[in-house]
Amino acid sequence: MCTRPSDLTREELRKLRIELDQKGFTEKNLQAAWRDAKNEDIAADIISFIRQQALGDPLISHEERIKNAMKKIYSMRAWPKIQKQWLERIEKQLLQESILDPDPEQAFNVEPFKSKGGYKQLNKLFKGELPDIVKRINLALYKQDKREQA
Repeated sequence: MCTRPSDLTREELRKLRIELDQKGFTEKNLQAAWRDAKNEDIAADIISFIRQQALGDPLISHEERIKNAMKKIYSMRAWPKIQKQWLERIEKQLLQESILDPDPEQAFNVEPFKSKGGYKQLNKLFKGELPDIVKRINLALYKQDKREQA
């Protein structure tokens, strides 16, 4: 979580959330505690709270983290219209899910992607570059951690 967040899977995050929820550390409770301590409202996700406390990363909202990461991806090149639309769908899903599973087959063989052809169709659409794109998205999500850029 702290040193390699881009490797965090959806299942690992689910388990972490359950464990933290059972101990009273829900995102809602953490956001309220932050608001009380810092006198500022922030809709950060659990990953951001942990990294802020463990590494001193700036605490930014979940939406801002996703938007900043995807802005980097969009600026990589002039994406063909269909690829850009899929990147926007990925962004929309990230806003709901918090992470993009580092294994592209896992990430895209679930809804809302599975019914649209899943990993094989998307990888074909991205000309075999989908694993690299997933890696770049995950790295961009945590750009402030210099260890992730190595």
